[in-house]
Amino acid sequence: MTNNPEKALSRKAQGEETRAVLIDVGARLFAQNGFHGVSMRTLAAEAGVNLATVGYHFGGKQGLYEAIMDAIIEVRDDFFPTAEQVRERFADLKTPEEKGEGVSWYVDALTRGILGMKKHIWPSFLLSRELAQPTQSYPKLEKEFFDPSFESLMALVKSVLPEDTDEEEYVITAHTIIGTLTKFLEGHDIICKRMEWESYEGHGLEKIITVVCKRIRGSLGLPMENA
Repeated sequence: MTNNPEKALSRKAQGEETRAVLIDVGARLFAQNGFHGVSMRTLAAEAGVNLATVGYHFGGKQGLYEAIMDAIIEVRDDFFPTAEQVRERFADLKTPEEKGEGVSWYVDALTRGILGMKKHIWPSFLLSRELAQPTQSYPKLEKEFFDPSFESLMALVKSVLPEDTDEEEYVITAHTIIGTLTKFLEGHDIICKRMEWESYEGHGLEKIITVVCKRIRGSLGLPMENA
């Protein structure tokens, strides 16, 4: 029997597609129900695969959960500008107006990463759940996602707040910024209802970015409007 490279490649592509579907479906189910609230049978049914497929690709539910965490870590920089990028951006910004525009750049990127990309919605919820109800995957998440993200936020606040600001205020301010956007994520349905929006897409997202940028600039003691 001769090997068929095209057939082997097709099987590989199908396997990768199945893995991607399981990761997407798993992120949604784990975000909605928590790790212990999701069964292998439900995972398989929602993904449209047989029960053995989850075990074949991931070794079981824990393996799938860890693969989802790895996938989230891989796209961390889609959510947060890196601390290095922040420091480079603010290095030559001197006036309050210039720093205000730098803050708007950061908040715009962060808001679009968390609220503006559909593929990030369930991973964002899952991150919030990990903070509230840590699983055995939390230490890795803390080291490879939360800590670098916090470093990014700290680079921002230390670039704009007075140098004599104490460390506790820096930390609280950094958490205030991310906490604001997390609440928009968690409150999507009721906020859209009150605003009479169907979703955050389009006008809703742009309005949120405009207002949140303005208010965060003001909370940091910077001009709320661009010059």
